[in-house]
Amino acid sequence: MKILKYEKKKNGMYQVFLENGNNVDIHEEIILKYGLLIKKNTTDSELEKMLDENKIYIGYNLAIKYLSKKMRTKKEIIDYLSKNNIDNNSIVKIIELLNKDNYLDEKTYISSYINDRILLSYDGPRKIKDKLMSLGLKENYIDEGLTIFNSKISREKIGKIAEKMIKTNKSKSSFILKNKIINYIYNLGYYKDDIMSIIDNIKFKNDLDIAKKEYEKIYKRLSKKYSGSDLEYRVKQKMYALGFNNFSE
Repeated sequence: MKILKYEKKKNGMYQVFLENGNNVDIHEEIILKYGLLIKKNTTDSELEKMLDENKIYIGYNLAIKYLSKKMRTKKEIIDYLSKNNIDNNSIVKIIELLNKDNYLDEKTYISSYINDRILLSYDGPRKIKDKLMSLGLKENYIDEGLTIFNSKISREKIGKIAEKMIKTNKSKSSFILKNKIINYIYNLGYYKDDIMSIIDNIKFKNDLDIAKKEYEKIYKRLSKKYSGSDLEYRVKQKMYALGFNNFSE
């Protein structure tokens, strides 16, 4: 089959015009590999083989470009290629090539991700593990990588989070605040034993001082709408909701 002409496109691609009226987009590396610029003709079977290789070449370069921004997992690469209309058979071969070229080292990815989370976030080890598992990484590699996130580091972070929450508290009782801190930190992915080892040793502010100030604020606000026993009832309900069962009126 005779090749009539070539037309250069973007990203190293050429549009190849064939004598049968078909036009195909082929990467320049494939054109050079098969010597099309010299012989300027091809067979149907050779063209089919070239187009199969072409899909792999295009997908591989897409993956490399995607990886150039940051490290990716195998699952992320597969999802990305699928979204870019690369067929499953080609994806399998592309992943094999990426593995061969050491672009998909799971242990390196896990180690990098964990270090970033430790340095740049308050995410706990459970949350980090859940995220890495969702990316399709091996659990034993994740557990091995998480040994760096030991109890000492966890407790230091827990202490900082608790201290910040206590400093910003202005209205909640120590009982409610303590439970709020525990739940918040647990949801960040820390282990209960590490959380309680810190929280049980924290000295919370005097409830009576907070209660008195909060009572005065609530009373002043509600007294604009209510009075008498109705006012007192509503004030007490607000105080109870904040965790103050004993307070000076």
